[in-house]
Amino acid sequence: MKTEPVHGRLADHLAIGILTSAFPVPLLDEVVLASGCADQRRRALPARLTIYYVLALCMFPDRNYDEVMRLLLNGLSWRSHWAKSWEVPSVSAISRARARLGAEPLRVLFRRVAVPLPEPGATGSRLAGLRAVMMDGTTLTVPETRDNAAFGYPDESARLPCVRVVAVVDGGTHALIDATIGGSGAGRQALAPRLLRRLEPGVLLLAGPGARGAELWRKAAGTGTHLLWRTGEAGGFPVARRLGDGSFLSRPPGWADALLRVIPLPGTERLVTTLLDPGRAPAPELVARYAERWVMDGALAWLRSDRSGATVTLRSRTPETVAQEIWALLCVYQAVRALTCRGAGRARVRPASRMRTGRRAEGVLRGEGVLRGW
Repeated sequence: MKTEPVHGRLADHLAIGILTSAFPVPLLDEVVLASGCADQRRRALPARLTIYYVLALCMFPDRNYDEVMRLLLNGLSWRSHWAKSWEVPSVSAISRARARLGAEPLRVLFRRVAVPLPEPGATGSRLAGLRAVMMDGTTLTVPETRDNAAFGYPDESARLPCVRVVAVVDGGTHALIDATIGGSGAGRQALAPRLLRRLEPGVLLLAGPGARGAELWRKAAGTGTHLLWRTGEAGGFPVARRLGDGSFLSRPPGWADALLRVIPLPGTERLVTTLLDPGRAPAPELVARYAERWVMDGALAWLRSDRSGATVTLRSRTPETVAQEIWALLCVYQAVRALTCRGAGRARVRPASRMRTGRRAEGVLRGEGVLRGW
């Protein structure tokens, strides 16, 4: 069945327009060539169109496979002023095209778009004179199939397999800098070392309790990056010298004789940092900024939940297409952040207003009412 002008809402067409603007055809053609998946013969679903389709799956999580394809093809036809039209392929043809494409093109696409974004009129990316970046992770559920069972289950009560995703983002724009994925049995501390390649001097890395342990701390500090991490090991930090802002210096056993600064928090938790001078980085400032750090669960919630708050699992039924879908999800998230930063720059909004701009942009990408205010 060919696409027809009467199909689709304006919001759906605009969402596809944003998709094609964020990921232009020349970029996808470069990705296809770099991935070695260029089509050897003419196909109804060429690699470029299949990439657009996988990205669209993440934008319309409440639509089924053929509905998403119809929305995509209608949106492409609408952008061409209905000069072009396409046959809507069957679900089985879509599945074969995704399997043929694999995960590598979406991984390469993510590497191309995971770049710093401008942060107009905001200073949220700086702390103690350093560029702040943040590390966090989450788990995504996948359909229970024989192949997906290889990802593992996070605990005995889990009904579905899960995939763990860990990412590093810029502290001001919350744009992705790097990410990695693994089975649910791989803790954040096991995946985090893969992301240290993007760290360098002049950076401050904020991380949650998932990044813990002396060995990971040593590797991260070895990049020249300053660290600000949260830990629940209250008794593991003997006081070497108390400082005037309530923090203290410590040389904890098993940490290669490293001198750390510890900031007590309510209960047993502590912030631990390599910023030893309270004059440069007062404890209240570090605590306040840490409390505002990026959390991956919340950042992806708009894509993982419907309006009633019920969790939506990923759709893919094989490990290869699960990885494909996750890289697409991260690409779409990055497109949202780029759209947010551009909108904030044009409107010259304050950093607090930027989040409202971002939520509106996210609504556009989900195909919600683009003319309705928040």
